[in-house]
Amino acid sequence: MERKVDNGSSAKTAEASPVSEMCIIDIGEHGRRAVKRLRKGEGKLMDKVEDAILGLREEGVIGSGATQTVVVVVREEPSLRDLLDYDDEDDDDEDDDED
Repeated sequence: MERKVDNGSSAKTAEASPVSEMCIIDIGEHGRRAVKRLRKGEGKLMDKVEDAILGLREEGVIGSGATQTVVVVVREEPSLRDLLDYDDEDDDDEDDDED
């Protein structure tokens, strides 16, 4: 079952056990700094997570008094360095063979 939340993130609920329900919030792909701030509980992504949880509570997906597992999924955008792959270990052999 998939639900849309006001801030643009999607939330999926799946029953983990008969006692509790798990809620997964996917907030998409973001930059390294934003992900780092989220891990610290700060920044714009943390605001998005809080808004998503508030929206899920208003929709009745998450109970206000119940203990429930909420999983936040965020992907870190690849940096330019990762894309260009500066690791040139393969080229070392070709440069040494001068006869």
